[in-house]
Amino acid sequence: MADLWWLMLALGVVVFIVFAVLLGIGLFRRPSQETDDADDVDASGRTGRWLVGWGVIGPLVIIAVVFGATIQAMRVMADEAPPDALVVDVVGHQWRYEVTYADHDVRTTNELHIPVGRTVALRLTSADVIHSFWVPELGGKMDMLPDGVNTLVLRADQPGEHISRCAEFCGLEHTTMRLTVIAEPEEQFDAWLAGQQTPAAAPTGDEHQDPVARLEAER
Repeated sequence: MADLWWLMLALGVVVFIVFAVLLGIGLFRRPSQETDDADDVDASGRTGRWLVGWGVIGPLVIIAVVFGATIQAMRVMADEAPPDALVVDVVGHQWRYEVTYADHDVRTTNELHIPVGRTVALRLTSADVIHSFWVPELGGKMDMLPDGVNTLVLRADQPGEHISRCAEFCGLEHTTMRLTVIAEPEEQFDAWLAGQQTPAAAPTGDEHQDPVARLEAER
């Protein structure tokens, strides 16, 4: 996806430069005062060739290059997860993300941990309106629909922390709907999962004592 973006940027810059140069030539060129019919016919022919070349053939070539690069990018992007992929359910709410690791009985809010180097299959859906899941650094964007499940396959090749914001206007708090994606080595990911599965320690101390029991003790 990044290579495709850079290609489109380069082509856009080239087209802009060519257009700016031709526009400058047309604006500052002074027409000749001494012309005859033969010169007019020759100039008209050159103009026609320019229109056909740069107005028809040029754009078709550029579109063909971008189309071919897009097809190539779509071919190398995974659309199916391998059997050993980590499956994570992500549900969009107004305005938060609910993340569930069903195979590990772990659930988080607005935080997604993934292991580096392992393919992850995100099963995306919505509990209310249409949202859109997108992590720019990891590539891929997919809608979260209330009436179905879309699967987005991605993989992080390096550790890092990325921010995902909903890419579909979903209500007044749309801009605050964000998800932190933490890509970490598999050992750290496994340790995090184990920590999430550990029951929370019971509260201790007088400040956590039952209010009724505390009043009875004070009497």
